[in-house]
Amino acid sequence: MPVKRVCSRTKAAPAAVLVTVTLGAASCSSAPLPVSHIEDKARLDVPIAICRRSLAPGEAGDGGTLSPEAYWSVLLPTFHGFGATLAPSDADCVGGLHQGDPTGAALASPAVAPDDTIVAPAEDETQVVWLRAFRASDHVAAGPLALVRPRPSELDVYALGTYRGSARHSRFVFGRLATTRAVAANDDGCADSKVDAECESTWTFYLIVGGKIEAAAGTPAQRLRFGTIKSLGRVQYRLTTDPPVFDKGTVRIHERLQVRDSGDEDVRKAEGDRIFVLGPDGRLAASQDSLWAQVPTRP
Repeated sequence: MPVKRVCSRTKAAPAAVLVTVTLGAASCSSAPLPVSHIEDKARLDVPIAICRRSLAPGEAGDGGTLSPEAYWSVLLPTFHGFGATLAPSDADCVGGLHQGDPTGAALASPAVAPDDTIVAPAEDETQVVWLRAFRASDHVAAGPLALVRPRPSELDVYALGTYRGSARHSRFVFGRLATTRAVAANDDGCADSKVDAECESTWTFYLIVGGKIEAAAGTPAQRLRFGTIKSLGRVQYRLTTDPPVFDKGTVRIHERLQVRDSGDEDVRKAEGDRIFVLGPDGRLAASQDSLWAQVPTRP
């Protein structure tokens, strides 16, 4: 069943979704017609699909669950079944690419499998879906990140972006900043590391605006590093955090920083909240540095 492209993605406005409806035909020289903002509130209440696909019998199960094939076939129209590979040039249903390498280098695409479909449900029956379509390493995957809603006869896609993180230890939680929906992605790289090995895990906050899922800020979730203090010798720096708390126009992360000696005893401790504030530019700005900034950098 072909994917129906409902509308193209538009440039996101700072703190709202703007949908302009033009009535009637107009020439290039015509004066601009008045803009209707009725759709602004409607889109906040009921998201508008940017593409959708009718479901075949058997693709939708009880309780809104879908077969993995349904997600792949609507988000990546070039998907032809599990066991096949995808090309970096394979676009999503609105033409975006999701290989996810910041350098622009093409990532490998292994034969995708049903368990490469990561689904995180929200309370309003929408879902965030991550397709692990490409691999940067044995532990890191990349691919489209989408906000969708499964219905009895179709799958609606409301927003699309790209996520790159731990293939086995990434998780997603929903939030809301004022009227803007948000997703916090935890890339738990420390879970891929050996016990007591240096590692990094991160939280990345994504805003869902105008049919796009875009990264707005990031912060450490967990850090482990070893160093030396003259009076103590070898020490361990460990940062841990609580899950993010969304409150109106802010996101709060509670951090704890410990410095431990060779006997695994705390010799220094600090903790506090890191607050991210949603600005008029649609970005999240931190009110203070992470406690991890207190850890000496390597020479």
